[in-house]
Amino acid sequence: MNCESPAVLTTRRYREIVDRFEDIARASLGEPRTIPDICAALLVGQRTLARAVRVVRGTTPAQHLHGLALAEARAALQDPATRSVREVALRCGFRELGRFAADYRAAFGENPSETLRRTSGTGPEADTLAATCDACR
Repeated sequence: MNCESPAVLTTRRYREIVDRFEDIARASLGEPRTIPDICAALLVGQRTLARAVRVVRGTTPAQHLHGLALAEARAALQDPATRSVREVALRCGFRELGRFAADYRAAFGENPSETLRRTSGTGPEADTLAATCDACR
């Protein structure tokens, strides 16, 4: 006998749906994907997915998908081995680089190129560091 209320069961089910939604989104990063395709993979309707994402994350599935792609792009740009904003944007599914840069700036408060420059050891800070190290030799 299950003693949990229907609201608790619904919330738990919504969390499971959102977790699976996020797994599918991350696994298909950079590939063309639509909400109906993801719903088919999840075996849920679009309205159920919309309700689940709204309850669990406070947003829509499309906005959440976009946010996940931006977060993955940021993680990639913070990797010192990354050399190209364009490569990261395309790999994460962004086809319009200007829109990607604007959305990235709105989400993280800096341009993607600034994140890359800061973490890759290139740019003015790295030049100053290199000059300092050369002066010490």
